[in-house]
Amino acid sequence: MDENTLFAIRNLFYSGNYTQVISETTSSRTRASANQPTAHQLDLFLFRSLIATKNYTRVAQEITESHGLGLQALKAQAVYLDAVQSADAAGRDAALAHLRDLLLVHSPDDHQPEITALEVKVVVGQVLATEGLVEEALTVLLPHNNHLESVAVVVQIYLQMNRLDLARKEVEACKSWAEDAMLAQLMEAWVGLRTGGGDKYQNAYYIYEEIATSSTSPTVKSLIGEAVCNIQMGRFPEAEGILQEALSREPSNTDAIVNQIVLSTLLSKPAEEISALVQQLQSVAPNHSYLQDLDLKSSLFDRAAQRFAVA
Repeated sequence: MDENTLFAIRNLFYSGNYTQVISETTSSRTRASANQPTAHQLDLFLFRSLIATKNYTRVAQEITESHGLGLQALKAQAVYLDAVQSADAAGRDAALAHLRDLLLVHSPDDHQPEITALEVKVVVGQVLATEGLVEEALTVLLPHNNHLESVAVVVQIYLQMNRLDLARKEVEACKSWAEDAMLAQLMEAWVGLRTGGGDKYQNAYYIYEEIATSSTSPTVKSLIGEAVCNIQMGRFPEAEGILQEALSREPSNTDAIVNQIVLSTLLSKPAEEISALVQQLQSVAPNHSYLQDLDLKSSLFDRAAQRFAVA
């Protein structure tokens, strides 16, 4: 298998075309011509796509002790996400502890220990960031030594910390060695959306539009990116049409649902319609951060209202 095929699979993954990645990485044609390092890369993108499509059980079952540390980290991530989804606090803590342990493991049979360490660090950094342990995540990921996926997680963490200055610095540095990479372009879009301003929003939209047109059909991930850009630019009807398309294809996509809630609020839609969307989100992701934030703000509002209640 040539490098162009692996490059195409990588871009399919970054664009959110997970079903196609699963198909390509499991095809006999692709596997027949892959050497051992390439087969490992195929496995990484296969199991990452399965995680992205919430096939946690399959990942946990198919990755065994005979697989390398990079895949073991993905198995632990799948177990972690499954525990989060099922509100299994003990399982969540155990998976997190196992991921931390993997950072300390070194296999004597590993011929590329530096690459393996980066594979593990990216997964551990993602999970720690999900837990809100951003400082620990950065300690794991830095220095990233120009490893593109590490940079992407670092940028997401800086945005999570509202350190737009540091996120922008990482993206600008990345342009000197990976400007044409799809993941680098996505990072630029993330930062542009947080920076704000007409030009930044428009440039982010062009990035998502280019990614959407790079395949035969735009993925739900790229559609949501376009919708967010349109919302920021005040193009509400365009955003609504795009989100409706995204939800028609993936009714349980939490990013699409949350953005539809935001858009419906901006459009002053009936309260019943917005409430139905919130209930839809609760049914598919009861522990979603949006719902937790909504509960917190509702509680704070109720407490404030009580202070002014008539005795």
